[in-house]
Amino acid sequence: MKKRLLAVALLAAVAATVGASVVIAAPKGVDLNGAHYNLNLIGKKADWNGGGSYDNPDRHTMFVPADTTGWEILLNQPNKVLNHGSTVGDNVTSLPGLAIWMTQGSEFAVLDGTAFDEDADCNFQLGPGKYAVYVAAKAKPVANPAQIDGWVQAKDLEGNLYYYLNLGTISVTRKWQNATDLFMIDDQEVAGSTLPVPGEDTWIFDYLSGLDGSAYGDLAYFWQLQNNGCKLIQVRFYPV
Repeated sequence: MKKRLLAVALLAAVAATVGASVVIAAPKGVDLNGAHYNLNLIGKKADWNGGGSYDNPDRHTMFVPADTTGWEILLNQPNKVLNHGSTVGDNVTSLPGLAIWMTQGSEFAVLDGTAFDEDADCNFQLGPGKYAVYVAAKAKPVANPAQIDGWVQAKDLEGNLYYYLNLGTISVTRKWQNATDLFMIDDQEVAGSTLPVPGEDTWIFDYLSGLDGSAYGDLAYFWQLQNNGCKLIQVRFYPV
């Protein structure tokens, strides 16, 4: 089940909390020992079934496939898939891997903590503000690192066309990787679409909350995770 952005009223409240500025530069570095929110993506075998509910907002863990071979993220039709201004294709039916849908609200929360249920995806809510985001594999290394892409979904209501915009890709290794760019959108990444140009690197949730709701709908942001055997991926969110 695809998770949508929070209601306009909640977005307005968040915007008021974080201030008027909606632009942030991706940080060059951060104190990895500083205060942060930690999220663990735990890789399990394809037939794993832990039973019970994993949607407790106070959780810091999500259960994902250790191997996402055969997993697909279904895309709405008709669509145009763009990668930094280049057209990957029209009416692409799916992306390989697992979707982790993300929103931003009043606090950090795991809203859907397992991909091994009927939805076959996960859902995570960031707290208010802006963050430097770092990712690392903390389990035994595998031959092929996991890959994470940041994606935006937006429907042009006038043209009745879905856009999927790629905001970047990182390979998950034992070394901490700066994944903040996956949450930033710039003019190159909207090129080829009818979406307004941000002008400079802009925090993705600020950008989406500022779009005209009469022109664009079905707004969403998600991570595309392609896992190749990693049993633990750690994600850290440092307030900036």
